[in-house]
This record gives sequence, structure tokens and C-alpha cells, in this order.
Amino acid sequence: MNNSMDDAGCCLLSVAWNIAPLLESPPTSRRASLRATVEETCRVTGLGARSWSACHGAGTEAEYRPFLQLADVAYEIATLLLLVGDFLVPDLEREHRRWVEIEVLMSRLEELSGWTSSFLGALTLSGRA
Repeated sequence: MNNSMDDAGCCLLSVAWNIAPLLESPPTSRRASLRATVEETCRVTGLGARSWSACHGAGTEAEYRPFLQLADVAYEIATLLLLVGDFLVPDLEREHRRWVEIEVLMSRLEELSGWTSSFLGALTLSGRA
């Protein structure tokens, strides 16, 4: 059970570590760009969460829950990125639906990333980190 800031940090780092590389996509593709964003967000936030935990302990559910939600959303995005454009039978409608879902999830990732960054940044600025 994930019930601490350290657990949340480990979850984020696990997502970052396990994001499968998109070998067939050029490095400038939208898929590759989103994948890199998700990986970097999880890595930086995961390290921040673990560092916070080392200084402040387990944290409350209200503190670590957004970090776990971020890991969840990131994992879902990474999974969908693997599915986009990878069909036995091309289906443009299905691909469009997946892209719409990815974009919605990216908005959520940005929202959670902003919250977690503010949380970690506020503690650093107040001298508590």
C-alpha cells in the first residue's frame, strides 16, 4: 500500500524508469515529446518527493496523494502512447480517440505537476526543506 511521501516518490521514479522508449518515432515527434515530458516530470517530482520525505517523514494523505495521482496519470499516458499508431489494422477513429484521451490526461498531468511543484517549492522557499 502506498501511504507515504516516500512511497509516492518511488512510484513516480518507477514510472519514469519504466516508460518504454518509442524506437520508431523520430525524436521530434509528438509522441516522443510527450514521452520525454512525462519521464522528466516523474523523475524530478519523484526525487523531490523522496527528498521531502527524508526531511519531513511520511506526510499526510493530503500531501502525498497528489504525487500518487501524478504517477497514476503518467502511467496511463505512457501506456496510451504505446498504443497510438500501433495497430494490426489501422483505425483512424480509434487513434483519434486515444489522442484525445492523451491530451486530456496531459492537462491533468500539468495540473498535478503544478500542484506538486508548488508544494515542494513553497517548502524550499520557506526554509523548511
